[in-house]
Amino acid sequence: MYQSLSSPESRWRWIAPHAIAFDGFRWHTRAFCLTDNCFKDFLFSRILDIRGSRENEKSADDDRDWRSEVTLELGPHPELSETQAKVIALDYGMRGGKAKIVVRRALLYYALRWLGLDTDPAERRPQNQRIVLLNREAVTDGGNHAFGVHGYA
Repeated sequence: MYQSLSSPESRWRWIAPHAIAFDGFRWHTRAFCLTDNCFKDFLFSRILDIRGSRENEKSADDDRDWRSEVTLELGPHPELSETQAKVIALDYGMRGGKAKIVVRRALLYYALRWLGLDTDPAERRPQNQRIVLLNREAVTDGGNHAFGVHGYA
């Protein structure tokens, strides 16, 4: 029995888990959802009950978003002073004004949120948004796709 945020009623689902991930706040299982016929993330805390098991033909190899990786290129916020930018570069181990972090595409949403890069940097003060995503267009498929690459349950 699973309680989705998008549905007021909990319901039974057949899922085929293949990985466990921690997003910095909560534990998830990455699984093929036989109900929705796609790979999704299921929060452990929302799994209310379990019953039975059965074989499934889907495998982790079929989960393209889990198998593919995205490289995030981070840099100091461009509106920081030169001294502040140097401090941020030290904090994040930046070389040549940037640091690279490789994440699974299925976990991209969580990585951007955890790093505070899930909003437009212009919406926050540079002292609060100390780093920016230098390759936002490449990572988000034109700026709009980062949060839709994986399924939620």
